[in-house]
Amino acid sequence: MSAHAQPTDYARAIFDLAIEDWTRQLRGIEKALAASSTLRAAAGDSSVPVAQRLQVIEAAASPGGLNEGVRKVLGTLLDAGQMGLLGPILAEMEQIARPKAERRLARVSSAVPLSGAERATIQSRLTSKFGSDLDFQFDVDAALLGGVLLRIGDQVIDGSVAGKLAAMRGKLTA
Repeated sequence: MSAHAQPTDYARAIFDLAIEDWTRQLRGIEKALAASSTLRAAAGDSSVPVAQRLQVIEAAASPGGLNEGVRKVLGTLLDAGQMGLLGPILAEMEQIARPKAERRLARVSSAVPLSGAERATIQSRLTSKFGSDLDFQFDVDAALLGGVLLRIGDQVIDGSVAGKLAAMRGKLTA
């Protein structure tokens, strides 16, 4: 991470690592079950305790072992007789984890909280100017003194009083 990384950057990296680990482990189990009718039969044998069935699956599918969370989820699926849901669960996890690369974040900072109508007006204007692929984040920054500061990707539109004063100060000292 760069020196200017934001908490969301760190959170996304941690989330991606966790999802990658879970997906890798669950995908290995799914493949092992698909490849072996013997393993599928052992997993589905409800006369055998869940802990034993889990050991059989773990030994066959993940010789390095599974993390505790994955073991708990598999135990729950085995206990409920729903191992057939593993594929759809993985597909849903991948859908949830898929980054919204096509969406951009519009950060709107104002000196005071904006009303619902003001937010709607800003959203409408920015959407018409920059496209409908925007997610909005509104925050309050009293240092702006008034007006609005917009950040969309690497583009900044400074309509704040503080920004205008700084620009005027720059012209006067030049």
